[in-house]
Amino acid sequence: MILIYDFIYLADNGVLENFLENIAKDTRHCITKDKDKISLYIEGGEEELKSFSDMLSKTLPFSLFLKKANARTIEKWDNLKAIKIPECGVILPFTQKALLKAKAEFNPFVKNEIGANPDISPPLIFQDKNGREKYDDGFKEAFFKAAKIVADGGHLNIKSKNGFVCVSKLKDKKYENFSVMLTDLSAASKIAVLKNAEISALASLEKPLVRTHSNLIFASNYPNFPRFFNIGLANDLFLYLLGAILFEMGVEFVVLEAKSAMIDASLYFEEDVKQNERFQICALDNGQNIIVKGVSFASPKLLNAIKQLKNPHHMQFAASMHELDLFEEASCGVYLSLKNDDMISFYSPTTGVLDMVSITYENSLQEMLENIAKDETGARLIRNFAEKFPLIFAKAKEISLEKKANNIASLWSIAAFLMGLGEDLPQARERLFENIETFGGQKGPRVDYKLLDEKSAKTTLNAHKFIKSVMSFRLADVENGLLSYGIAESLVYFLSDFADGLKGGFQIKNVLLLGSLFSVKTISNLSVKHIVNYRVDFNHELPIEL
Repeated sequence: MILIYDFIYLADNGVLENFLENIAKDTRHCITKDKDKISLYIEGGEEELKSFSDMLSKTLPFSLFLKKANARTIEKWDNLKAIKIPECGVILPFTQKALLKAKAEFNPFVKNEIGANPDISPPLIFQDKNGREKYDDGFKEAFFKAAKIVADGGHLNIKSKNGFVCVSKLKDKKYENFSVMLTDLSAASKIAVLKNAEISALASLEKPLVRTHSNLIFASNYPNFPRFFNIGLANDLFLYLLGAILFEMGVEFVVLEAKSAMIDASLYFEEDVKQNERFQICALDNGQNIIVKGVSFASPKLLNAIKQLKNPHHMQFAASMHELDLFEEASCGVYLSLKNDDMISFYSPTTGVLDMVSITYENSLQEMLENIAKDETGARLIRNFAEKFPLIFAKAKEISLEKKANNIASLWSIAAFLMGLGEDLPQARERLFENIETFGGQKGPRVDYKLLDEKSAKTTLNAHKFIKSVMSFRLADVENGLLSYGIAESLVYFLSDFADGLKGGFQIKNVLLLGSLFSVKTISNLSVKHIVNYRVDFNHELPIEL
């Protein structure tokens, strides 16, 4: 009897194949692969296969890239083409087997059974104002001393296989460039608003960060703490063991920042390690996961394939089509960035890539408003706005746009400033995004997104029409939270309408959403909900913005 396990695994990093080979190494087995489908064949008697199934279910970890799994039986092998198990260069946070061993021995130097393992070893060194102590074993004492420093309100530099990080107890103050580490998953609901998909993602093999916002109780107790932040569990054994002791001490979450010179103690080993960028994802309501930052789980082959493209939107479009194997189908690539110029492009096997819709506008807000006022309707709008919001209008004349990127995010910054959301463009944009993410309603007003030339295959977004629409809603006293959501929702409706127009003339089958604007969860959730009749997808293995 032969039992077959079929897995859909959305990455080419070799992790799943190596896990399956390690688990099945003492059986008669075969592993095959067809694109995203990886199959494990196991031959044996009924009791043997039942025992193996139990072991597999307990051993195989939940991964962000593992989307489907099922089992079936056949009677005999059918000329199977077993793959050569690829070398896996991924440095995993920790496997279940390694974690159990590390907890039993209280040893952070335990190595994973698959993937790459940094060449690190004891001694573990604890250093504070009283001196420096080396531990070749008995590491729990060192971790207890380190945890006590944090629990008492101090700052600890701790070195792990991912580099140095400064750990401190959470305080009611403003932070920059930080993340929150839960010392136990059960504490998540005490600090953040997280959906089930996000909680599952936090506990996955990859141990990613997830962007979230504080809940009402936490926000009232910590009014000066940033409303939005990245949150995660320990992503290596050093932080895990430190967190375990802190949790026993009653510390449920800590702040992680860059290595600091202003610290009370350090816990480290002597070998040099690379400072790795923390893996971050955005978990959508439909089960898709968008990689926001980090290439630590991407295959080197994939990274090398797209490095030759220097234009950001072309590189991202090509990377997505390469990952999803779409070079034989017509696709629309929507690249919306928080830092680079935007572009909506079209690809077909016959024409290649055609850039279609870009964004451009003036280099000062005063010049933009003057140009809007050149026709009678625009002049009346500007006059009414200046009368109703004189302070905002006066400040607008001082806003330079020369260093802007030609993207929708920059255009939104202008809209947010005119809505009175901030004293400058960055602050206004930040509050606009906060409004979008925390909006509790179902629908916003329809803000105008129009093309400058509806009949041209290569055109630009009509920036004036958009700004005029926002100003009109503001004059009508539409509440800022509602208008903020409408700005995001209307963009998605525009993209849907644009794709429908392409479908009629170019027969597109796929809409690929690219660029860091789609790391905003609400925007991506709206996109997969309202852009219908196509395959709507994101990068699976690479970040949404390289």
